[in-house]
Amino acid sequence: MMIGGLLQATQDMQRDITEIRRDIKESDARAALSYEQSEHRAVASRSKMYAKTDELVERVTATESAVSKLNADMTSVKEVTAEVTRWKLMGLGALGVTGIAAGAVASTLTYYWHDIWRILRGG
Repeated sequence: MMIGGLLQATQDMQRDITEIRRDIKESDARAALSYEQSEHRAVASRSKMYAKTDELVERVTATESAVSKLNADMTSVKEVTAEVTRWKLMGLGALGVTGIAAGAVASTLTYYWHDIWRILRGG
């Protein structure tokens, strides 16, 4: 009886060890599958990230190009603006001189109006 009990216990232990080995193999298989799935997800995520990075690089390049063109345009606009400002100042100066001259002529006409009128009337 004792030997029968030991044999039964040994068989139970072998069965338990076999079940444990099977569980370990299944666990390893699940871990390997989970690792592969994780790798696939990581690859897909990196792929999306690289695509977005490439898109961002293209957009930044386009923006830099547009800013460069805008700076070139602004340089020419500044030159034109400076020239127009110079013209305006020259025009104001000429207008001021013309106004002073017109005032002088008007003053002279007013001062000598009596004599001018007498000469125009013939007398």
